[in-house]
Amino acid sequence: MKNKRTKYFLAVISLGLVYGTMFNLPYMKYIFYDAMIEAMGCTNAQLGLLVSVYTIISCIGLLPGGWIADRYQTKGIIVVSAYLQGAVSIFFAFTMHSYVCAMITWIISGFAGVTAFFAAILKAVSMVGGEDEQGRTYGYYEAFCGISAAITNAVALAVFAGFDDSVSALKWAVIVMGVMSIIGGILVQLFFDQKTTEVHYAKAAHNKASIKETMKVFKMPKFYFSCIIVFCAYGFYTCQSFITPYFTSVLGATVTFAGFLSILKQYALKFIGGPVGGWAADKLKSVSKFQIIAFILMFAIILYIANVKGGAELITPLTIVTLVLATICFMSRGTMWASIDEAGVPKEISGTAIAVASIIGFNMPDLILPTLIGSWLDKYGNDAYGRVFTLLGAMCVVGVLASVAMLAAKRREAKKAADAA
Repeated sequence: MKNKRTKYFLAVISLGLVYGTMFNLPYMKYIFYDAMIEAMGCTNAQLGLLVSVYTIISCIGLLPGGWIADRYQTKGIIVVSAYLQGAVSIFFAFTMHSYVCAMITWIISGFAGVTAFFAAILKAVSMVGGEDEQGRTYGYYEAFCGISAAITNAVALAVFAGFDDSVSALKWAVIVMGVMSIIGGILVQLFFDQKTTEVHYAKAAHNKASIKETMKVFKMPKFYFSCIIVFCAYGFYTCQSFITPYFTSVLGATVTFAGFLSILKQYALKFIGGPVGGWAADKLKSVSKFQIIAFILMFAIILYIANVKGGAELITPLTIVTLVLATICFMSRGTMWASIDEAGVPKEISGTAIAVASIIGFNMPDLILPTLIGSWLDKYGNDAYGRVFTLLGAMCVVGVLASVAMLAAKRREAKKAADAA
C-alpha cells in the first residue's frame, strides 16, 4: 500500500513539474521583454504577434488534440510534447536573431504545448487517483505546476543575471527553459506508469475511442455544467488579478508593494489553495458542493471590497482580505477540472471533454475578459473598478447556479436508476 501511494505522488509530481515547464518560452516576453527586443532585433508589434499566433494555434489545435488524447496513450503524448518543446526552445536559443525562426518556434510551441498535450496531461492526472480522490489529485497537481513554473523562471533569471551581454544572457536563459522541459519529460517517462493507475482508469487508458463515441460528450447535459464551472472559476482567477492595480490606483499603495502582493498571490498561495481545495472537495464527496461554498465565499469578499470606503488606511485590512480571496480562488481553480469527472464523462472520451471545456473555460476568458476590463479602465478610469467587482460577483453567481444544476442532474439520474432497479 505504501509503495502504491509513493507511485501516486511521484506520478502527480512529475505531471505537475512537466506542465510548469511547457509555457515559459511562449510567454517569456512578460519577464524578458526588453532583452528579447534587443536580441531578436524585432519591433514591439512583431513580439506581440508571436503570442497572438501562439494563441491562434492553441485555439485551433485544442479540439483535435482532445481526440488525439483519447486515441493514443497519454504518457507518450506528454513525453513527446515535452521533448519537442525542449528541442524547439534550444533551436530558438541559437536562431533568435531571425524573426522567421522565432515565428517557427512559437508555432511549434503551440502544437507542442497545447494541441494534444493539454488534454493529455489533464486526462493523465484524472487517471492517477481513484474516483474518491479526484479533487485532491488535481489540487496536488496544481500546486506542483506552480512550483515548477517558479523554479524554471527563477533559474532562468539567475542564469540571465550572470551575463553582462543581454544577448548571450537571453540565449542561455532560453536553453535553461528547454532543458527543464526535457527534464520534465524524463520525469514523466520514469514515474507516470499507466499500468499502475486505478483499475477503472487503467482499462480506459487503453481503449481507443472512435469519432462517433467521442461525439457523445456533446450529448451530455452535465458536461456543459462542468464547462460553466471551469469558465467561472478560471474567469474569476483571471479578473481578480485586476485587484492588484486597484491597490495602487485607488488606495495609493506603492508599485513595489503591489508587485510583492501579486507575486505572493500568484505563487505562494497556489501551493496552499490547490491541495487544501482538493482535500475539501473529496471530504464533501462532490466537487460541485465545494464549488458552491467557494463561489459564495468569493462573492461575499468581493461584496465587501466593493463597498468598503476609505483610502490608504485600508491597505492593510484589504491586503489580508485579498490574500484570503486569492487562496479560495486557487482552491476553486485547483479542483475545477474534477467537475468533468463528476459530470460522468467516460475516461475513454475525457480528452475531448477537456479540450471542449478548455475552449469554453480557458480560451474564452483569456480572449474576452482582460480586453473588456482594459477597455473599461481606459474609458472610466478608477470608476471602472465598480464594473470589475460586478463582473466578479456575477461569475460567482453563475458558478453557484451551474454547480447546483450539476447536483440536481446527478440526483435525477440517481432517482431514475433507483426506480429502474
